[in-house]
Amino acid sequence: MNLDSRFQKDQRLLNARQFQNVFDHVDCKQSGKYFTFLSASSQQARQRLGLVIAKKHIPLSVNRNKIKRAIREVFRQPLDQKPANAQMTSFDVIVLAKSSANHLDAAQLNEELKKQWLRLIAKRQQL
Repeated sequence: MNLDSRFQKDQRLLNARQFQNVFDHVDCKQSGKYFTFLSASSQQARQRLGLVIAKKHIPLSVNRNKIKRAIREVFRQPLDQKPANAQMTSFDVIVLAKSSANHLDAAQLNEELKKQWLRLIAKRQQL
């Protein structure tokens, strides 16, 4: 694994206070059948990601971990591919998985995440 492609500590929401800040200051929300993305503007230099993959909704840990890996991968990619003319401030995002996400195969999971992520980016550019 290339060290540059790893999910670095400064790309994560690390504690309850950081998560609560996003929940309290949501300025953009993107919902779909399988996931909800909540985002809030941030003073950080980079976008940060928090994951809420509840055991109640996704009972098997192997499935929770599969979903987490897919979300992290999608989070890394579009940020490198965003248009050069896009003037977007940094933001924090929390991804909440719904129980219906448990039934997605790998290809459907990646497609749904990319679609939701790009919609969130488009909404944020309009802010």
